[in-house]
Amino acid sequence: MPAPAPGFGSRIPPVTLLDVTRPAAARLPAPSLNDIVDRLSGGYKSVGELVYTILREAILSGALAPGEKLRQEAIAETIGVSRIPVRSALMQLEAEGLVTVVPHRGAMVTMLSAAKVRETFAIRSLLESQAIKLAIKSLTPQRARQLAELADRLDDPGRTGDFLTERVAFYRLLYAADENPVLVDLIEQLRSSVGRDLLGLRVRDHDHRHRGLVDLVVAKDLPGARRWIKSHLDTVCTALLAELKPG
Repeated sequence: MPAPAPGFGSRIPPVTLLDVTRPAAARLPAPSLNDIVDRLSGGYKSVGELVYTILREAILSGALAPGEKLRQEAIAETIGVSRIPVRSALMQLEAEGLVTVVPHRGAMVTMLSAAKVRETFAIRSLLESQAIKLAIKSLTPQRARQLAELADRLDDPGRTGDFLTERVAFYRLLYAADENPVLVDLIEQLRSSVGRDLLGLRVRDHDHRHRGLVDLVVAKDLPGARRWIKSHLDTVCTALLAELKPG
């Protein structure tokens, strides 16, 4: 795999682990772009899909920080592809809100503002309130068991594996993505465009463990589940706002 070209992937910002119930915060390294490229290089049907997946994960994991310029030539050289799939991937990421294209300046990782964070989390709260209602209505014993297993893995402080992937899987299963694809896609787009992973953050929320939400859903406690979701989203939103400059 070629070395990263200058100006792309050479600066790896730290990942901050925010503990919202304790004053101390630990720091963990973000993955490097080369690590992501090496891990994702196989198993894709097209070069375009590969480039899109690499860039999306690099942004969400913090390997590419908000405001970082995305030069097509450097990206193509780093991944080992032509500029055509890179250009296509950047257009797709722009449509998702992860990349911003500025006239005469090119593409960059989207910068977050406090106003955008607040608005997005307010919309998420409304959508997820409806999603949890549908989840309780359609819950099956099999789905309940699967949710409990996923929740226990996510809540395990000694867990290994891809937290981001497993968290997405948990909420897709919880909100019955197969039955409510449009609603779940909207929630996922909002989570990606203004999420803790976009800033390279991991918010350790001791008061809102995933198993607690599963227990409320299994008990068909809709008011309790809605309170859990709103409180959790408020906690994450507050942690994100603390990391942003006023705006």
